[in-house]
Order: sequence, then C-alpha cells, then structure tokens
Amino acid sequence: SALPPELERATAALVRDNMDEVFAASGWDEADAEEGCAVGEPLYLLLLDARDALLGFVQCEFSVEAGEPALYVTELQLARHAQRRGLGARLTAAAEALAWDRGLAQVVLTVQTANRAALAFYARQGYGASCCSPELCPGEFEPEELPDGSVGFSYRILQKPRPRRAAEGEGGHG
Repeated sequence: SALPPELERATAALVRDNMDEVFAASGWDEADAEEGCAVGEPLYLLLLDARDALLGFVQCEFSVEAGEPALYVTELQLARHAQRRGLGARLTAAAEALAWDRGLAQVVLTVQTANRAALAFYARQGYGASCCSPELCPGEFEPEELPDGSVGFSYRILQKPRPRRAAEGEGGHG
C-alpha cells in the first residue's frame, strides 16, 4: 500500500493543485483533511499515462460506516489536463469494483460543500447523502460559520450502497 517516494510526492502535489482553492473556500486545510481520514493503511488505485506519469488516483481504506463494512474513498484526484474525459468515472468504478468484489456494503466519501463540481460528479455516479452526513444529524453536529459568512457545514458525507445484483451474487454479465 505504501507508495514509492516519487509517487507519494506526485499524489500530494495533485491534491494541492486541485484542492487549495476548495480548502480555502471551506475553511479547511490539508492537515484538517488528513486528520479526519487517517484510520488505516491506505490503498491506492493509480492511473498512469504511457510514460508512467501520474494522471490521477484514488486513495481509499477499508472502514465501518454506520455499522456496515465500507470502502472509504479519502481522495479521488485527476490532473487538470486529464479531467472531463471520463477518467474520474472510471476511477470511481474501479474503487466500487474493489468494494463489491470484497462483499462490502457501501462506498463512502467526504466532499467539501464548496466543491460544487465534485458534488455534481458524485450525484451523476449515484452517490447520495450518508446517514452520517452532518446535515442529516441534527444535534450531533453544530453548523459553523463558513468563510463566505454563511452558516452551515463545510462538508458532506456521501455513500453509494452495493447494488442489489452484487449483493445477491448475481453476475453482471449481459
């Protein structure tokens, strides 16, 4: 699971390139993101070009969410020049296949509410609010003042349950 140093630097640079503006808009920084997600040893699904340069990656870990076994996607990042080509959907599908092949009940992830493009992307991929998302847990989470002066939550937790066919062991061929 541990990445070679050059890939570790490349994944960190990709997160910074893509997320600095989003973190600033939501009042988060990289330390906040890492603190909230570090549970176990991460797994990486890498997307490399023909010259082995990093185009994108998924970082995930096995977890339990709302009492159910889950794959928690802590990062899904694509280089800017690789975006809007269907590669994000392919990386998402690869993470889901990893979860379903292992019999997990769901794939879970966190999205900054300031990242409207990511929220729309995951909605198109079939993700919805998790029962653990702060906006669905009155009394458990306190709304906060956001950098734009509004009051709310800086993130949402999304989930996609295992499809029925995968859960029932039916083949998806055909």
